[in-house]
Amino acid sequence: MFDFSGFSERAAHGRITLAYVLLVTILVVMLGGALPSVLFVFGRNALWGVWALLILCVSVLGLQLSLSRLMRPVLPLAAWLLVFAIWGTLCATYPILASSLRLLIRFICIMAAIAIVTSHHRRLAFFANATQWGLVGNLLVTWLLITYPEYQQHPFFLRMNATIGSDRFAGLWGDANQAGLVALFMLALSYWAKPWIAWAGRISGALIIYLTASRTAFWIAIALALLHLVFAATMKSKLRAVLVAAVLIIGGVGYLNSSRESSFSFFKDNPTFSRVFDVSESKTKERGEASRVDLAKQWLAVIAKEPWYGYGLYSSEGDTSIETQVKRGFPTQGTHNMYMAIWVDTGWVGLSLFLITLGIQLYRMRQVPLAPPVHRMLFALCFIMLVFALTSHQMLTDYTGWMGFSLIFLLPMSPALRNAPSW
Repeated sequence: MFDFSGFSERAAHGRITLAYVLLVTILVVMLGGALPSVLFVFGRNALWGVWALLILCVSVLGLQLSLSRLMRPVLPLAAWLLVFAIWGTLCATYPILASSLRLLIRFICIMAAIAIVTSHHRRLAFFANATQWGLVGNLLVTWLLITYPEYQQHPFFLRMNATIGSDRFAGLWGDANQAGLVALFMLALSYWAKPWIAWAGRISGALIIYLTASRTAFWIAIALALLHLVFAATMKSKLRAVLVAAVLIIGGVGYLNSSRESSFSFFKDNPTFSRVFDVSESKTKERGEASRVDLAKQWLAVIAKEPWYGYGLYSSEGDTSIETQVKRGFPTQGTHNMYMAIWVDTGWVGLSLFLITLGIQLYRMRQVPLAPPVHRMLFALCFIMLVFALTSHQMLTDYTGWMGFSLIFLLPMSPALRNAPSW
């Protein structure tokens, strides 16, 4: 007879079981933007199969690993999510109960899955390695779409390349801003991956951020690189970075001087840099579209008129939301700001509770005795999630957002960091 107690004991000591491999595969498929590909190949009903398999893997591993104990650090975030979903449902003047239940089930499952991922340093390393392969795979898909543009019109790739402007590419994610967020998130996870896989992922992630031309992702990456260079890098690393920067600057100046006669400007004519350095979003306004500043003004006017309890779940997606299906004179685009989205959906009460919950966790994180490099990586993860939330409201309903926020609560006190020999 099969010895379940022995199997459970091995699983508790970081054994990578079939159930865990399936769980990580599903998480990377979601995180890497490949879920629509699964639906395209196997049909829409395949989505039910993916979630059923995820719940099965979480249930099997949860029984082996005492999931209730592993999830204790994330309970404050789960409690806020429950309040947010119930409050947003009660405040809504339209039928939203089904969408609210889907939101709760999806992200409770994500929290449980991330609790399992952080249950042992071997499992965390396995997950980190898998995410780096997700970056490499997305870079290959992006290269294919650039090299063979005719495939961009193929039904398999049509949704994937639905980016804003033809000069932006997003691989399997289909949205350049989303691709930038996921690339940053996976780059943070590369710290726990094997060195050679980590560097393959880092190079792929940097190239993906460049190809997406995402302002937020680009400037977050630059800010984190500079902070690391100033506060964490050794003198030898700093000298090496200065040398590389000097070579790049000299090469860039030479390139610009050589192209002066052709009136070519590298920053002006390069689609990525022209967009990234266009902080005022002048080209967006030239196309007659609303910039993020314009959207903020429009939504602040909506907030000024709202009741103290908010407008209801998914109201922050605007009048084109497929969830609310109501027209109330709201902007057609979403808030492009997660904090403002919470404010619109559940009023100042929901936003205050979220900020208090997050603030308490950030304070506790500082008190956890971890090695300085680990603390720096946790800071980088928090920086990515909290800053990117200023420019994206989809983090409320996206897999990346909930995986990232779950890690912020779970990692500091996780067995993966407490019992790891060294990182």
